[in-house]
Amino acid sequence: MQQTLGKSVTLLTLTLIISANAAGQTNPKTDGVGTPMFTTESLVTTVPASGNTVPHWTSSFTYQGVTYPFTMVGTNPADGDATTTFDVAIIPIDFVFANGASLDAGPKVANVLGSPNFQPAVYSSGTTQFGDAVQRAEFWAHVSTSSPNWHTMLTSTPTVYPTEVIQVPQGQAILAVGTVSHRLLSLMSISWFSDRLHEVINNLHIPSTTLPIVLTYDTFMYQHNLSVCCALGFHGATRSLNGNGNQQIQTYIYAAWTDPNIFPPGWADVLPMSHEISEWMNDPFIRNFTPPWQFPGVPGSCQGNLETGDPLEVVAHPDFPVTINGFTYHPQTEAILPWFTRESPSSAIDGAYSYPDTSKLTSPSQPCQ
Repeated sequence: MQQTLGKSVTLLTLTLIISANAAGQTNPKTDGVGTPMFTTESLVTTVPASGNTVPHWTSSFTYQGVTYPFTMVGTNPADGDATTTFDVAIIPIDFVFANGASLDAGPKVANVLGSPNFQPAVYSSGTTQFGDAVQRAEFWAHVSTSSPNWHTMLTSTPTVYPTEVIQVPQGQAILAVGTVSHRLLSLMSISWFSDRLHEVINNLHIPSTTLPIVLTYDTFMYQHNLSVCCALGFHGATRSLNGNGNQQIQTYIYAAWTDPNIFPPGWADVLPMSHEISEWMNDPFIRNFTPPWQFPGVPGSCQGNLETGDPLEVVAHPDFPVTINGFTYHPQTEAILPWFTRESPSSAIDGAYSYPDTSKLTSPSQPCQ
């Protein structure tokens, strides 16, 4: 079914229990198809001890007498200089709908490869990739002293797989044309899409030490029904069925390349991918629990995990524009570890709680109310 969606359409984001007004996301110059958000999925119940996954390290922090362990990819910056570079597989998807229309992410791959997620730019924490810049800022107490050459990098030359063409049956998605963006877009069942994502990754036999990124174009996910929309990305981890206790753990990312004006200002191009890469770096197995925190300015809307992009979903202009080769990208500012640990003052760069835009979060997280 194809229909025109404009500002008169309001889809409530029930997953986070945040209204568009409370989140500061309403804007008459957008298509108004829903509130942009993110999610996770994981079939991993413990942090893997084996090497059959991405390299990772574990530490902990204590808050009010409770110890919270956490695991991140790469190496511990307290252990000295080390650069960890991860292999990446980019898998573009071309969705073909029952009426013959398609949404093909293939033409966006060149922009993705040229983005700050893979190419260096200048940040106060160094000239490097976006995700690494955030990690270095987060652990500046070590980086600025004993570990100046510590880095957590994605390869600058990911393996790009041929575009996967997926036929979308009726009932699993709707097509719409934005009245402001004038773009064809799709709202798709997240459960149906998740099954396709796992089929693609399994069929390509991607090694568990590689990070697959499944890329879509202007295709956003709803949960259960259209009143719970729109997820622009997620990261996850899953365990293989075989291995006798030494199973491979595959981590992965889905991210939608997003055209301007579909969502509020700043929600464009690689913002979803930067959001998910940073969260993957900080919580690859989705087992990093924290003291419950509330979304900034939204009492009663709470989480309790180390998902670095989520707290910034509810602020205006969460992006941090970066121009590379004449193209201005919009990666997302991230909450960093001291915000979650409620460390005061913050040991991060410049006493920050968010990065690269340190003005977005200026104090530690607030307990859930």
